[in-house]
Formats: sequence, structure tokens, C-alpha cells
Amino acid sequence: MILRINRLRQFGIFTDYNGSGIQQFGRYNLIYGWNGTGKSTLSNVFSCLENRSLIPRFAGAQFSIAQEDGTSLTEANLSASQLNIHVFNQRFIHENINWDKSVKSILLIAKEKIDDLQALEKKKGELGEKQKAHAAKLTEIRTKTEALEKFLTSAAKKMKTGLQSIDTSDSYYLNYDRRKLSKFIESNGESVVNKGSVLSDEKVIDLTNAAKPDHLPSITFVSTAIEEGYFKKAAGRIRDLIGTTAINQAIERLTENPNIRDWVQKGLEIHEHHKSESCEFCGEPFAKARAEALSAHFSKEFTDFQTRLNNAATWIESQGAPANSLPASTSFYKEFAIEATKLEEQYKEAAQKINEQIEGWRDALKAKITDPSKTDIQIADMGEDDAANFNAVLSSIVDLVKKHNNKTDNFSVETSKAKRSLELHFAAAEIQEFDYAGNEKQCKDLEATAAIDKKAIDELALEVGKLEALLSNETVGAKEFNDILHRFIGRSELCLSFNQAKKGYEIIRNGVGEHDGNLSEGEKTAIAFVYFITKLKENGNNIKDTIVVVDDPVSSFDSNHLFHAYSFLKTQCIDVKQLFVLTHNFTYFKLVRDWFSTTNRNRAKKNPPKAPVAFFYRLDAPPGSPRHSLLVDADESLKNYGSEYHYIFKKLYAYRAKTTLDRDEAFLTANLARKLLESFFTFKFPRGRNDVNQLMDAGLEGCTTTTAELKEKIYRFINKYSHSDVIEITEESAENLAGESHSVLNNIFQWIEEVDKKHFDEMVEVAQGA
Repeated sequence: MILRINRLRQFGIFTDYNGSGIQQFGRYNLIYGWNGTGKSTLSNVFSCLENRSLIPRFAGAQFSIAQEDGTSLTEANLSASQLNIHVFNQRFIHENINWDKSVKSILLIAKEKIDDLQALEKKKGELGEKQKAHAAKLTEIRTKTEALEKFLTSAAKKMKTGLQSIDTSDSYYLNYDRRKLSKFIESNGESVVNKGSVLSDEKVIDLTNAAKPDHLPSITFVSTAIEEGYFKKAAGRIRDLIGTTAINQAIERLTENPNIRDWVQKGLEIHEHHKSESCEFCGEPFAKARAEALSAHFSKEFTDFQTRLNNAATWIESQGAPANSLPASTSFYKEFAIEATKLEEQYKEAAQKINEQIEGWRDALKAKITDPSKTDIQIADMGEDDAANFNAVLSSIVDLVKKHNNKTDNFSVETSKAKRSLELHFAAAEIQEFDYAGNEKQCKDLEATAAIDKKAIDELALEVGKLEALLSNETVGAKEFNDILHRFIGRSELCLSFNQAKKGYEIIRNGVGEHDGNLSEGEKTAIAFVYFITKLKENGNNIKDTIVVVDDPVSSFDSNHLFHAYSFLKTQCIDVKQLFVLTHNFTYFKLVRDWFSTTNRNRAKKNPPKAPVAFFYRLDAPPGSPRHSLLVDADESLKNYGSEYHYIFKKLYAYRAKTTLDRDEAFLTANLARKLLESFFTFKFPRGRNDVNQLMDAGLEGCTTTTAELKEKIYRFINKYSHSDVIEITEESAENLAGESHSVLNNIFQWIEEVDKKHFDEMVEVAQGA
């Protein structure tokens, strides 16, 4: 059984209902509520349980319903519900009866085939288990799918924030969302699960810079590299030069004093040029021995060798690492700037290493020039890797310039590539952390097995349907329905006749003609209610295992049909597993109330006494905005009063005692006041009157305190604020209603007291004592 409705949220007028404060449901449950308090909505809650799915108009609703076995039914596990519940309400009528065409068929088991029902029940049990397992699998799929969707939404949001910071002009990334991420994953299935797609922080920074929308000009750079073997050949020539000597007769003083030697050598050249016979410095004639000694020292071979040394010294001054004017690192795109700076440093280091070795060669030549006779001067070969390293660094700079210029020439393509690489990085990082691929595979595997299960369920359901068709008989259903209907309405002019072509019943009047849709409201409600009760026995359903919910089966009945409806409900549903009756008709409420109360009293008389099984409730729509409804325990006055008139009198008398009424109470006052006056004056003046105004005119006769003006004020109040089905008023008139309702209420009770003081005094005594 259903024990309690613990929660109803966003279910129509039940915006946020918590039912923990009321008594739990019993076997018999009676709920009273005026129109507009949520009676039909509450019946639709039960319809959801019957259909095992939410009604479309309440698709976003949440609920929790406690069951006798300790479990709870919610919107999440509704499809797996095993409740055998049948609901009679306007939704049931709409889905089963087309008054202009036909009534859906009723399949009752033919008595001669009742033994074959066991095979059907076994298959239905198997079908139920499969459906339950399938529903659980669907719930798991939905949970996993929701987790995947939630992940995609969260990941896309994070990626959008990261990608937007790069380029706010790119609409693709500016509006990045779950759908784009999902499509990206689908298009890059292997890449997003590759660990190599998750980049280092340094690489992310480079790509972020590369994706920036800053378009720079091209860089012009002409490089000069070191020729292969160049310094090796130079070292060889220098080594040969410094290891060579010229044959001469050395004069010790000139050898020891290079400056004197140079001066003397220069002097000899001058004297030879002028063919001088004597010394141009002292004027003395040349001594032959001295002249021969000096000539021997400065022989032509020696002079030529010195010239070679000097030429080599001049050449070596221009040697070193080739001069290259490197582009500034600031001229590169940001993603290349760090590398440009790094290469510039490497270039300087490589050039410096070469220049340092060249400097050693310079020093060796200077030493040789100083003492041409020395042959033990050594120089080091240029390092094998130094020139290659210099050229490699220079080549890297050239490549970097090419990268820069390529980006400049293909700016849109290159920035897009950087963005796609970043998108892949971000997506891969999120996906691998969440294990999206694994979760998605699990979900797809579940969907595949669920599809196989669904096929098996459909096939089994088809078998069950065929068995039901063999065991069921629409003619039996029609006969039982007609027998009950004739007893219900007290005449046999209306019958159901099965139409094979329509797969439903036609309503035939007086046994002839086609479907008759021209029915009175009482006939329609009678047919619908009898049809519902008859369908409870469909396909061998056991009434003792059934929860039955009946919403106002008497809305259009006359008084005779009202008692038929009550007795019919009692005889047909007394053995149900659980019964819920909802009504706005106080007379019908009282009939069912007395039946339920008698049941409780009889149980109390047992030895030992038994606990009550029938309970009473009231639907209430308290004032407030937004408007909402509550299911509460019925108050004692509702359970004890013998008529609706007593109940309305008590309600209005309680409102009269309040100092002020809010807007909702004021509207309720107008409706109840009209009912109260109509009931009172109809009883006092039973002669037929056409409308409430004539009744009030009759009630005015003989009154002195209540004047015609007061009567008109009361009439205008109840006629304006309660007569129309839909009351549309302005804020100003609403304030008038709230302001004058309390005053009018006092006038009404004053009038009733003036017309029948004894009646008024006793009613006040009853109202105050209840």
C-alpha cells in the first residue's frame, strides 16, 4: 500500500509540499477539497503511478511516495514501480472515451478459459521481471549519460574560459559549449585519449602566444656561415709560417733588440735607395766589414720572410667568427621570442670561442715577427665542433626566422593551428582525468544490451498479448458493463455494443442506430464511472490486489445518481487493497465519510479492539504568492458536520472574528457567502425563485435593520466576486474586495439573524462548539 506522500515539488499547485506532518494513509482514505485546491492535480499524481511515467505537463516534477514495504517511489525509479493502481479521473475519461466515436474495449476473461490463465500469468510475471531489470538498466544509462553530459558542460565551460583569453574575436571559441566539445571528441577520438596530447606548461604558453591575434611584419636576415675546412687550412698555413726560418748571419745586438734591428733595416733600405757612400746619420764612410755583416743579417730571403710574417699579421686581424647582424628577439612573435634570445646567447658564445682561438693565432704571429728565428712557437687547431656549432646555431636562427615569416605569410592558418592544438590539449586533459572514453564505452555497452533486452521484452509482450487475445472476450466485457449500467441508472435504454472495425464499443440508445454521442452530463459520468469499475476486472485482475483512486464520480449527478454512485463504489470497491476517494461534493463526502466511520467503529468494538483503517483529509490552498496547495488532516468539524451548510457557516463565522482578511481569504469569503445565502434563503423560502437576487428580495421582506441598500451591497459583492468561472479584476478592485469583504460578512450574519434569530443563535452555538 501507499503510506504517505512525503514530497511534491513543481507538481502544478503543489509547488513544494512536504507531507511528513499528517497521518499516514490507511486502507480507506477520503479527501475533501473545493474546486481549485488541487484535487485534480493530486489525482494526476496517482495517474503517474498507474502509467509508470510522468504526465508531460508535469515533466519537471519531483516527488517521493513512501510504500508499505519501506521503499519510496520517486520520479527517478517510477518506471520500475510494481504498484497495481487504477485511477478514475478526467484524464482516464479523456484517454478511454471519445463521446463522438467510441469507448475503448474491455477485455474480461471468459469463464471457460480461466484455467489457461496460469500460463498467461507466468509469462506476465516473466515479462514484469524483464521490464523491471530493463528499467533499472535504463536508469543506470540515464545516470551515466547525465554524468557524461554534466562533464561535457563543465569541461566546455572551463575550455571556453581558457580559449577566450587568447582571442576574444574568434566566435567559435567565444561561444564554445558542450555540443562543440562533443563534436570535437567525436572527430578526434584517438588523439584525445593519447597522453601525448596533454602538453607541458611551457608548450601551452608557446601555443597561447602563437594563437594571439597580433600580426607582425616579416624579418629580413642574410646569414654568413663558416666555410667547411676554412680554419683548418688557415691553421696549417700559420703553423707552416711560424715554423719557417730565413738563413742569415745574425748580429747579436740586433737580435736582442728588435727596435734597433728594425731601425737599422730601415736605414739600409734608405741608403740603398739613395746609393749613399757614407752614413747618412753620422756622415762617416761605411766600413766594408760592417756593411757586409749587416747585409748578411738582412738578406733578401730574410726580408721576404718578414714581409710574409707582416702580411700574415695584417690578415689575422680581420679573421674571426663571421659578422652577422642578428634580428632582435623583440621582432619575433612571442612564441619565438624566448628561443630567439636563447639562440642569440648561443651565437655569442660560439663566436667568442672561435675568436678566442683566433686571438691565440695572433699572439703566435706577433711572437714570430718579434723573433723570426724562433721555431718552437705552437698554435692550437680550431676545435672540430666549434665551427660546426657556430654554423648550427646560425642555421637555427635562419630556421626561426623562416618560422616567423611563415606565420606572417600564413597568419590565419598558423594561428588556427595553434588554437586547435590548444583545444586538443585542454580536451585531452579533461577527458583523460575524467576517463570519458571509459565511461562512454560503459554507457554504449549498456545501451547495446538494453536494446537487446528491449527486443526480448517486445517479443515476450507480443506473446502475452496473443495469449490475452485468446483468453479475453470483448463481448463478455460489454455484457457485464451493460448489466451494471442498467442497474446504476435504473433503465436499460443505453447499451455498449462492440464494433470490431473500431476495436471499441459504440453507445447505442434503445438498441438501434449508430453510436449516440448526444448524452446528458449525468449519463456521461455514469457511463465513465461504470466503465472504470468494470475495467478493474480486466485481464483477470484481482480487485483484492488493486489500489483504486476515484476523483469526483458525482460532479454532474442528480441526487438519485449520487446515492447510486455511493452504493456502487461501496459494493464494488469494499474489498480493494487500498481506496482513495477525492470529492468536492459535501453530500457525497458525507456518504463515504459515514461508511468509513462505521468501518472504524466496528473495528473498535472487536475483542481485542482493532486499529482504524479509514482516514480523512482535506485539501487546502492557504493564502500566499505563489499560490500553492496542501494535503492536511481533516479537522473535526469536517468529520462531524451533517451538511455543507454547517461547515460553510462555521468557516465564515471564523472569518468574521478576524480583524482583517487578506486577498485570498476575501475571494473565498465571496464564494462561501453566496453558497450560504442561497442555502439559507432556499430553505426559508422554498417557493421557486429564478435566481439568488429574487431569493434575497424575499429575505428582505419584514426586515428593518437590513435595508434595500445593504441587500444591494451584499448582492453586488457576492455576484461580482463569485459568480464568474474566471474572475479578472484590476489591482484596485482587488484592494476593494479585501477592504469591504469583512464589512459585508458582518452584514450577512446580521441579515440571517434578523430573518431567523433562533436558527442563527443555534448555528453560532454549533460553530463555536465544533
